[in-house]
Amino acid sequence: MHTDAGDNTSISLNFLPRMNAAKLVEGYRSVLKQIYSYEAYYDRVKLYLSRIQPTSGERRFKQRWITRANARALVTSIIRQGVFGSQRWSYWKFLATVATHYRHSFGTAMTLAVMGYHFQVITRKLSGAQRVAGSDPVRKRNLPGEAAVQR
Repeated sequence: MHTDAGDNTSISLNFLPRMNAAKLVEGYRSVLKQIYSYEAYYDRVKLYLSRIQPTSGERRFKQRWITRANARALVTSIIRQGVFGSQRWSYWKFLATVATHYRHSFGTAMTLAVMGYHFQVITRKLSGAQRVAGSDPVRKRNLPGEAAVQR
């Protein structure tokens, strides 16, 4: 079993599964690829934005979100996702939808787009992780203070 604590970007298991460990890890990779695909992620963000639309009274309140740090984050997002990103078409389509339908939540949408980019990078890293021939995702080490586990 894997003993490193707090690493949520690892495919190693920290428990002994009842099912085949390699099949479990492949299923996990498949789920990550599906939920963090560009289109699926942006569709969930748009659904979220449609559900948090403020009432007409709340729309009058203008929250100032254009700060130097936010402007820099927006430019960085546009460059990384909209210019150099592998799925830039999805990003621009999302950006256009947000600008036309969810202007009041533009800051939230861009925050979620950046978070999605992070999740997509991690997912790519995990799904592309090389498997060593014959390696088992369940490591055969004991946790501190734990007796040897028979497999």
